[in-house]
Amino acid sequence: MRVLLATDGKPHSEKAVEYGFALYKQFKPTFVALYVVDPRSGIEKDKDIKNGMRVLGRLKIRGADIGIEVATLLEAGDPMETILLAAQRIKADAIVLGKTTDRSTGGGLLGGSKSISEFIIKNSTCPVIVVKSGSP
Repeated sequence: MRVLLATDGKPHSEKAVEYGFALYKQFKPTFVALYVVDPRSGIEKDKDIKNGMRVLGRLKIRGADIGIEVATLLEAGDPMETILLAAQRIKADAIVLGKTTDRSTGGGLLGGSKSISEFIIKNSTCPVIVVKSGSP
């Protein structure tokens, strides 16, 4: 089983990562973490790339600390399309991402993620798990 973890490092994404790692206990999937730099976000591209590298590095370390190997992808593009293309490319069996209703957060992968998560659910060819920020 291969799971794509879509993250931007914000609290709602962190909940999704925690949920994804919890899946490991039962299914032992291979994890691929994806951070998308959205050129339309208004965030300086170099700054967003550095943030993405930091977020993915932290996620990789968190996984290693609990015995989970995490591969990482840092890509630029429209988050909705990039998540779907990455899932197809890695032959993901599932996509895990966080959901927030705060549309004012802009930038990173999941700013305004309500529309992103809905798009992923509607267009993905594999199961999608959307984790709310208030989820345990």
